[in-house]
Amino acid sequence: MSVFNRVVVVIASLIILVGAVITLVVATGLNTLYSLLYGWFQPQLQAIADATGGSAAGIIIVSVAVILIMIGILLLEFKPAHQPSYLLISSTELGITTIDKDSVCLLAEKTALNVHSVHDIRCNITKSVEGLIISCRPSVALGSDVVEVGTELQAKIKETVERLTSLTVIKVDIKTKYESMEAKGLAVR
Repeated sequence: MSVFNRVVVVIASLIILVGAVITLVVATGLNTLYSLLYGWFQPQLQAIADATGGSAAGIIIVSVAVILIMIGILLLEFKPAHQPSYLLISSTELGITTIDKDSVCLLAEKTALNVHSVHDIRCNITKSVEGLIISCRPSVALGSDVVEVGTELQAKIKETVERLTSLTVIKVDIKTKYESMEAKGLAVR
């Protein structure tokens, strides 16, 4: 989100938050009506101050909910924006070389699509002290040998990622699922 959009959201949230706090203070009777924004919104504030029973409880509950929501929005807006996660490939006196984790996932997915019977795959990368753990969820044709496809996927993904990125792959986890019967017939080699 652009800086301008974030500023607009913060200002709007602060205005709504102040309004909800004033409404809560008036509804609970913690402050006199006339000391708050004398002359501004007097009819509305008087109606809130005069509310009793279920109406007053409803106003208080809604005010507290709005306050909590606005605080949540403000916290989210002040949280740093998501930064892409990079993996260090090398560091020399000339500089550093990194690769985006999503790029390594894309490399693993494209490699897996070259394996017979694999029609779709989603990969996730986790970095550990020893190296990368690649978790893959391929969809294979119904009737495919899951053990054979899994072994081939593990070998090809590990070899390709290590060769092209110089990163150590310590494990490739495969969680296979068959495609539905409507998609295609049984896979036959």
